[in-house]
Amino acid sequence: MSLKHLFYVVIAALPLKGIAQHKIFSFDQVQSRNDIQEWQNVEKVSDQIVEFSADKINLRIDKNYQLTIISKTNLPDKGIIYLCKDEKSNPITVMLIDNVKMYLYAKSKRFLINFKHPGGLLQLADMD
Repeated sequence: MSLKHLFYVVIAALPLKGIAQHKIFSFDQVQSRNDIQEWQNVEKVSDQIVEFSADKINLRIDKNYQLTIISKTNLPDKGIIYLCKDEKSNPITVMLIDNVKMYLYAKSKRFLINFKHPGGLLQLADMD
């Protein structure tokens, strides 16, 4: 394969990288921690989604969270820790565990979300 052909193959594959990092999950339950840091009963919410892209995370729990990803750390057993900033530059940590559940830590707020359809709402989630 010539260098020119290799260049075109690399350029053609670049858009796939962005798609591969796009994940959408659905949920309809949220748990939060109480004052003594115990997980409270599951709270039913209307059907919601959380959307992960290469540089953003968007979801609604107690409010809309439009997060910019600052750094990403891969953990063993398919876990990922995202250090983020919200629209007011407040630090927020999101842990995605095996595309099954996520934790969100924002100041004193702690949320646990178990996804309705583990593995992702869209096939794009399986492309990582």
